[in-house]
Amino acid sequence: MLKLDFYRLLRAPIFYIMLGIAGFIPALVLAMVGMEEATSAQTFTNTWQAFEGLSGNTAGLMDFANMTNVNMVFIFAALLLSIFVAHDYSSGFAKNIFTVHAKKSDYVVSKSIVGIFGGVCMVLSYFLATITAGAITGKSFDLGAAGIGGLMLCLLSKMALMGVFVPLYLSVAVLFKQKLWLTIVATFVAGVLFYPVASIAVPLDATVLTLVVSVVAGIIGFIGFGALSTLILNKRDLA
Repeated sequence: MLKLDFYRLLRAPIFYIMLGIAGFIPALVLAMVGMEEATSAQTFTNTWQAFEGLSGNTAGLMDFANMTNVNMVFIFAALLLSIFVAHDYSSGFAKNIFTVHAKKSDYVVSKSIVGIFGGVCMVLSYFLATITAGAITGKSFDLGAAGIGGLMLCLLSKMALMGVFVPLYLSVAVLFKQKLWLTIVATFVAGVLFYPVASIAVPLDATVLTLVVSVVAGIIGFIGFGALSTLILNKRDLA
């Protein structure tokens, strides 16, 4: 099932569209900030402000910088998984696979792994686009207190947190099944409510402890929400 899901994901246009959007956001942000710096109070002094802020600088979570950084990718992951699961049900794929392959837990594990993979790819897309946009716009790459080590730990920690977000979105997706609009709305709300946690817990100056906590949280989320998704599937009709 995992091989089949990867095959379907890598041939789904929506996957590449979401990668493109994840890469477009930092480019747009840095370009817009560059045009508005002369009149705007919101000034990015270096490239990495478009990616994530330093610890202590994430208190104003609703300001421009914190609303347009890499944490938006956690919401994009919700959209990708919503469409993927809804298509499983609307196309009859889910019913067929459950008829042939009885274990609902296998479906949950497979979808979670593929969803996490998609989320990690979007984080990388955002990261690489930030570097490219920063170079093109001439922004500084000074990492300040974070250093290259903090940046790398931040990047890895963001990826690890997909283990929490994706299984959560999957629980919502299997609850609403083929009702795509309900799934999108519900997962979007869940993403908006929880993504500030990713900013506070994983700043640009991340540490080894940050990564360990993120990995542990990802494992717990994968198991916990995976069990919830399996329970929902076992209680609901296949169609």
